[in-house]
Amino acid sequence: MTWATRFKLAFGTLAVLVVVAAATYVYTERESTAVSQTATISAQQLPVGTDYGGKVVRQFVEEGDAVVEGDVLFTIESLQRKRDLEADAKSAIDEDDEDAKDFEASPLWSVTASADGTVAVLHVGPGGYVPSGGIVAEVVQDGSLEVTAELVLNPRDLDRLEGGASVELRLPDRSIVPGTVGDVQVATEGGNARAYVTVDSGEIAGSEPTGLTAPGTPVQVTVDLRDDGPLAGMRDSARDFLHRIGI
Repeated sequence: MTWATRFKLAFGTLAVLVVVAAATYVYTERESTAVSQTATISAQQLPVGTDYGGKVVRQFVEEGDAVVEGDVLFTIESLQRKRDLEADAKSAIDEDDEDAKDFEASPLWSVTASADGTVAVLHVGPGGYVPSGGIVAEVVQDGSLEVTAELVLNPRDLDRLEGGASVELRLPDRSIVPGTVGDVQVATEGGNARAYVTVDSGEIAGSEPTGLTAPGTPVQVTVDLRDDGPLAGMRDSARDFLHRIGI
């Protein structure tokens, strides 16, 4: 055997080993991340109701306005309120309360914000009627914006999904925002797990609930899975093979 033949044989053997090793690596490599099936921005949206029904005579805010707890959103003219106040005054007069004799009942009732936040929805405007106990507006509470995502994982990858893991959030304009895995709820379906993940992000929580960070905006979530080392994929494949042959 000549040296040229030996060289070709050695080179061919090495090439085969490289191809086999590369194919084995690709086949057994495990994903380092998981991408969401669906994901949206959500928030704590508080309904603002009224104790008295009546006609809205003044509106002090527009959708998107920032409010603090106690800010007046609407003034309602309510005959029900006036009748209740007159009944209370009559009872006080019957009990010889001198101040009650000069009391004049007003039909006006102020509806105020129950928390700091941003006005998301106004359900009624000036001249509109709202029933007693009706909802007149909804306010997104400050700091409550978060992302909820659904991921489909096999049992092995589900085990690698950990609280506090790094998350990459891609907004509709393709900008990237960092976050971490918060609460995780799991449901099993067809041998796979559906993981419902809450993503904590300081940038999202501190944003205005409008535009790209408005509640309901779709985003893409990429979660880092725990790295169990370069041989983990090969070990998993070996276990799967032994399981299939009954060992």
